[in-house]
Amino acid sequence: MQDKTKGRHVRWAKQLQKEHGRICHQQNVSLPTPVVGIVAGKLRLGYWTPGNQTISISRHLIENNPWEIVLEIFKHEMAHQYVSEYFDHADCHGKWFKTACDILGVHPAFVGTGSPREEHLAAFRGTLPEKAQTLLRRVEKLLALGQSSNESEARAASRKASYLLNKYNLDRIAGVDTDASDIRYLYLHSGKKRMQSIEKMILNFLEDFYFVDCVIADIYDAQTDEEYRAGVLIGKQEALVVAEYVYRFLLNTSNGLWQDFRKTHHGQRTGKVAFDSGFMKGIRSNQEMMSKQPENAAAPGDTSLPIAAVNALRVQCRAENNREKTRLFPRLSKNRTSYRMDKTAFRQGMAQGRKTHIHRPVEHHTTGITALLNR
Repeated sequence: MQDKTKGRHVRWAKQLQKEHGRICHQQNVSLPTPVVGIVAGKLRLGYWTPGNQTISISRHLIENNPWEIVLEIFKHEMAHQYVSEYFDHADCHGKWFKTACDILGVHPAFVGTGSPREEHLAAFRGTLPEKAQTLLRRVEKLLALGQSSNESEARAASRKASYLLNKYNLDRIAGVDTDASDIRYLYLHSGKKRMQSIEKMILNFLEDFYFVDCVIADIYDAQTDEEYRAGVLIGKQEALVVAEYVYRFLLNTSNGLWQDFRKTHHGQRTGKVAFDSGFMKGIRSNQEMMSKQPENAAAPGDTSLPIAAVNALRVQCRAENNREKTRLFPRLSKNRTSYRMDKTAFRQGMAQGRKTHIHRPVEHHTTGITALLNR
């Protein structure tokens, strides 16, 4: 058992040395590859020892946190290495250290003074302002109404939820809500080497309508010693909660509808990309319809906002998110993929998408917004 544990630690250390090279390449920084040690302590999550050029990372940290959090702590220690290498050990957590953190792209929550401890993790996870928590609970109640078999009731509930999200973000940007959290990021771990086409389409949809930026990246899993593809959501904490919920809802729904389509078409295996494309086109159609101002926009209880204001809101959120995206992925490039379409599958998918309203799925109640909010 001891040999097995030691082997895991060796693999983690090798992976962190590999990550060191990646980070230096991404940030255009030259640092010698350090010795990496996996240590048993729980209090200090990481530390740099200049005498023997070693970065030590807590085994407890790796075992209890996703790899992207491990990397933030690791970059904090790389910043100490940078100070040793270029600023002649000028300070521990002062001006030069903060400069090094900026150069290496360390998230602000992990720049704080002292060796990385649980407080750094708590600062990154943060606590949503009470106003944001209240908003999300109201949105979840509306999503429950979206399960109604009455088409007009379901559409009205979805429209109201969309209105509340837009209104909240407009108030925040206008300065009404001064307690809004900083920009964060969230990896959607797929546990797969490749992402499904539907996952990529949903990420594009979220980027257009849910105040987040989306990126596809590789991420290491310390428990399986494998690298996987993952979607990364970037935005305010409350936006991340909603976007993750919508992502999981649409992914589960689309996969279930595809299986139903296959059964009615004699086990058809091809055409999934076309079906998914049609499904997301139908979903987009619904979302765009909700964004339009009705003719009686001035009526009492109207759930619309000026289109120009909503568009300006999206531009503002994109600018805020882009700063964090640049920090995380400074050498990012986007690739677009085209597909050949099965017209029947596409039409069927679009019909199903137009009939689908984002709501709280009964069979997946544990992944509701409140569950994500309280994790």
